[in-house]
Amino acid sequence: MWKNFTYRRRQRIQLIVEVLWPLFLFFILISVRRSHPPFEQHECHFPNKALPSAGTLSWIQGIICNVNNLCFRYPTTGETPGLVGNFDHSM
Repeated sequence: MWKNFTYRRRQRIQLIVEVLWPLFLFFILISVRRSHPPFEQHECHFPNKALPSAGTLSWIQGIICNVNNLCFRYPTTGETPGLVGNFDHSM
């Protein structure tokens, strides 16, 4: 610790940069936050997509069919708690 303190005392410009650079970044974040205040947005629910473990064809169909990735305000049909295997009757 003493060696570090001595080094910092000798390198004053480096010490100033090490202190001011994080403060500068912090003030940039504050200015962005104040210029763009947060806005209220509803919950987003997305349609179910098959995982690669369901099979390659099902996975690719899920990617292609949901390419626009719509956001729904209310839960979709596949989000029922405890429901497993809701892809049983899909193409």
